[in-house]
Amino acid sequence: MARSTLRTLVLPAAVAAAACAVALPAQAALAGDMAQVPTATKGPPAGGGFYGVWIQRSWEVNGKVLPCPVDVPLPPGAPKISCTANTYLKLFRSGRYESNLPVFRANEADKGVFAVIAFGGKAGNAIVFDDYGTADEPRSYRLTIARPGKKMPKTMVISASMSTAGGGEMQFKMHFSRYTG
Repeated sequence: MARSTLRTLVLPAAVAAAACAVALPAQAALAGDMAQVPTATKGPPAGGGFYGVWIQRSWEVNGKVLPCPVDVPLPPGAPKISCTANTYLKLFRSGRYESNLPVFRANEADKGVFAVIAFGGKAGNAIVFDDYGTADEPRSYRLTIARPGKKMPKTMVISASMSTAGGGEMQFKMHFSRYTG
């Protein structure tokens, strides 16, 4: 299949999924049922540098860095802000992912497919996870990869904003380092 044909098939489905996805599982819990969205059936664009095994090093909540291991108690329905020394996210070239991230496990979302959408310019990238769990709730996040020179990226940040009561907004970031074995 030609590369341009692949883009015309995968990117509209990924953009539709991103538009319908929730930023964090807590938003889905608060918002109720979500409409069904397309499942990404093809892998993400080639050469993204995000494939591989990533180890979570910390959470960042509104600018405060919480190194792993950490377990922040939150009210019922909110996603679990926690990680251990062995919390990981595996991104496969086939477009599949596996993870033991507690924020994913809460919704049986530890396996599924993902798509990376490059918006270009300052808008950067988004990553959309569509899990194999029983709750069909795709999630979209901002994706930032540090790429020093032409070397393989060593750090990755997955982040999202969540509205709070009273019209405020909280910024959540998961900081990862590439597993080097």
